[in-house]
Amino acid sequence: MSEPIRILHVLHGMDMAGTETLLMNIYRNINRENVQFDFAVCAGRECAYDKEILSMGGIIIPYPRYKGTNHFTYVKWWNEFFKTHLEYKIIHGHIGSTAAIYLSIAKKHERYTIAHSHSTHTGQINMHDILYSIYTYPTRYIADFFFGCSKKALVDRYGKKVAEDSGKSKVFNNAIDPEKFIYNEATRRLVRAEYSLHDDVIVIGTVGRLSPQKNPFEIIRIVDDLVKRGLNFKFLWIGKGELEIEIKAEIKRKKLEDYFIMAGTRPDIYNVLQAMDIFVFPSVWEGLGISCVEAQAAGLPTLCSNTIPIEAKVTCGCKFLPLNDTDCWVKEIINLIGYKRTNCYQQVLEAGYDIKDTSLWLEKYYLQIYKNI
Repeated sequence: MSEPIRILHVLHGMDMAGTETLLMNIYRNINRENVQFDFAVCAGRECAYDKEILSMGGIIIPYPRYKGTNHFTYVKWWNEFFKTHLEYKIIHGHIGSTAAIYLSIAKKHERYTIAHSHSTHTGQINMHDILYSIYTYPTRYIADFFFGCSKKALVDRYGKKVAEDSGKSKVFNNAIDPEKFIYNEATRRLVRAEYSLHDDVIVIGTVGRLSPQKNPFEIIRIVDDLVKRGLNFKFLWIGKGELEIEIKAEIKRKKLEDYFIMAGTRPDIYNVLQAMDIFVFPSVWEGLGISCVEAQAAGLPTLCSNTIPIEAKVTCGCKFLPLNDTDCWVKEIINLIGYKRTNCYQQVLEAGYDIKDTSLWLEKYYLQIYKNI
């Protein structure tokens, strides 16, 4: 093959979030002499991974953000795009809200279409979720193939019939590079020194967007309770998001500023996890919860809410707790003080979360589809 086949991934923008980080992990490991990734995005700004994408030969293609009122403009843009860009035979859609629109247009132009679910239902009843369900429902009748980061992500987004048809769908593990996450005492000391954390300080932490999905105010309640119990600890919070101002205001209101380290986003999550002692992830909902997998790969005891799919459990150090039962979470955290971390590399491999294996499988899948088109 003289030139690699080019796969078009459709997203909002290539920032440091779960879906985008998964794609970048695959992109770094896939054989780019055979398969090249390009990214259609509507963020309207430069995103965190853009420079790296361009350095690896990828192309970033801006498309108009769907607002409802610009429906015909949106449809026209995609029609014109597929008419003029014949190099894209496979369209891999990651934005669910408008997948029924852009994937149906792609199908009309005889492209092979993949719909990829990265989340589950929120479990909440509000206008946003009702409209999202209405918009996304037709996708199950449009796409040629379906991926989901968990079985529940497939069922919730595309229905039980699609999820149980192995010829039409597959659970696609949000894989990581497990070697990077192996517990390392030297790295632990360096990162703790960076945040002025003494050896006797217990570091509890989480990684995730500062958004309602991640249940941030429950984290504040947990920390408040731990403070009242006299624990010598800090909470290391990795992430940014739309609730950042409100979260910091609540921390200040409760006079907890001395206990939180708001570290923002970092590209080296595998290093930051070394500094922690206990990882908490009380999300209201998750498609999988890749941060849980990463924490376990780093040998951390990991506490997840019982709303998270069972596929997120890859080691015996992971435990599911009732959502918003603050007292239960606090007791479990206290019980985990002094936890002996171990090398969990083999457990991660056996659970199917090795990025090298996943990237190779996806490369072969794309090439086979391309050959049959």
